[in-house]
Amino acid sequence: MDRESPLPLWAQLLDDLRSRISAGEFLERFPTDKEMIEQYNVSRQTVREAVRRLELDGIVIRHRGRGTVLTNARFEQHLGTLYSLFRELEMKGHRQWSRVLTQEVIDDEELAERFELVDRKFFLLERVRFADDLEVAIDSIKIPLAFALPLVNVNFEHTSLYDELERLCNITPTRGEERIAPVLLNAQEASLLGVEPPCAALSLSRTTFTNDLLLESRMTKIRGDRYCFVSTFANSQTPGPNSVSAEITTFEI
Repeated sequence: MDRESPLPLWAQLLDDLRSRISAGEFLERFPTDKEMIEQYNVSRQTVREAVRRLELDGIVIRHRGRGTVLTNARFEQHLGTLYSLFRELEMKGHRQWSRVLTQEVIDDEELAERFELVDRKFFLLERVRFADDLEVAIDSIKIPLAFALPLVNVNFEHTSLYDELERLCNITPTRGEERIAPVLLNAQEASLLGVEPPCAALSLSRTTFTNDLLLESRMTKIRGDRYCFVSTFANSQTPGPNSVSAEITTFEI
């Protein structure tokens, strides 16, 4: 910080933070006030004014008691492991919650025929997923009612679907398949995710089984600027840093 500059210290700090954000810093975590005070040797008032300006410009969101995050923060998820978006985000200090759009029992003859099910009744759960106040994804989930009847009245605002399946139904996924593809959001989807159409996103089509029985059919649309998938490769014959193959196993969002 140049204390002989005509620019006030908060403006100098603001410029430096903008430069670091543009360079791709702070995607995982924005520094706390205390960290910036120590790093830049400035007062708390200086830090708060710089962060306030970032917030006014829509670059960050400041949460009382939980710190500051970038509005375009991107969350990473490693493929090839058992993962839960609910747990992963909360482990990184983000509050994961959902706004439920639909929670009801429906008939789906096409899905029942595809998986050779006699009963065509399904539990349908549609929701918008958030990390803190950031929209991350839209879920549309169908589970055979024979498995999901206890879920019909569950409050899904702040809980994991698979946790509730295990707790209430004594059911866990044993295998599954997920296909990821780029898509353009329609006007309704873009509105739910807080973006202007047309906007690119990632489409995740998932089928999950418990033993050999269909457990879940899910379609998820994820904002491409909020989420990315990371694949770690390893040689199947000689494990090490070189990468030649990867395997996707069971998953949860």
